[in-house]
Amino acid sequence: MGLGYRILHSVSKLILAFQMRLEIRGIERLPRTGPLLLVSNHLGLTDQFAIAARLPHQVRILAKAELFEWPIIGWLARRGEVVPIRRGEADREALRTMRDLLDCGAWVLVFPEGTFVDSHEPFGMAPVKTGAAWLAWHTGVTVVPVAITGTEVVWSPGRGWRLWQRPHVCVTFGEPYKPVWPEQAAQKLAWRVAADEMARRIAALLPEGYRGVYALPAPELSSDVSYPSQSIS
Repeated sequence: MGLGYRILHSVSKLILAFQMRLEIRGIERLPRTGPLLLVSNHLGLTDQFAIAARLPHQVRILAKAELFEWPIIGWLARRGEVVPIRRGEADREALRTMRDLLDCGAWVLVFPEGTFVDSHEPFGMAPVKTGAAWLAWHTGVTVVPVAITGTEVVWSPGRGWRLWQRPHVCVTFGEPYKPVWPEQAAQKLAWRVAADEMARRIAALLPEGYRGVYALPAPELSSDVSYPSQSIS
C-alpha cells in the first residue's frame, strides 16, 4: 500500500468507528491473489470507505468527480488515489485508467449505478450502467459482487441521521465469478447482459427493500447463505 492510501485507510477507519457500527460478511470468499473487480450498490458518501475498511489489499476506487469537492471526503479521496469519473458521461479516460490498473493486478471498486439518490428519494437499486461490464470484458478479471446497507443514513439528516448516532452498516462480499459472454453478440449487447448479471448478483445479497428495480433476482442467484462476520464496534 502506498503512503497516501495508508493515510486514507487509517483516517477513514477512525471516522467510521465514530460514525457507524460496521459489520463485514463474506470476506473469506475473496481470492488472496490476482486482480479483482468489486461491484457494489451505491447508497451514500461513505460507501467506498466502509467497503475498503477491512480489506487486506489496496483498493482503487472509481468515484464521481463531485466527491472531490467535499472538504473531508475530497481530501481523503485525493490522498487515497481515488479515480474521478464525470457523472452522467461515458468517461472513457477514467475507465481506461481502471482497466490499466486491473491489468497490473490491482483491486478496483466500481459502483455500476453511477450515483446514489437524494435523501428524499427511495434508496433501492437504480438501473446500472455498463462501465463495470466494459472493464470485465477488456480485462477478463474475476468479479466480486458487494452489497452494502445502512450508509444511506450516514451523514444524511434527511433520512434521520444525527451526529451522535452510529447506524448499523453491513457490507457483504458475494461469490467471486467470471462473466460468461454471449456468443456472437454485439459488444454493447454483451456489456448490457453482463451489467445486468452484476446487478442481479448484488441484489441477491441485499434485503428486499434495497433491491429497487432488481427486486426479483434470478433463483440461481439467491443469497440464502450464512456468512461468518467481523464487526467493528
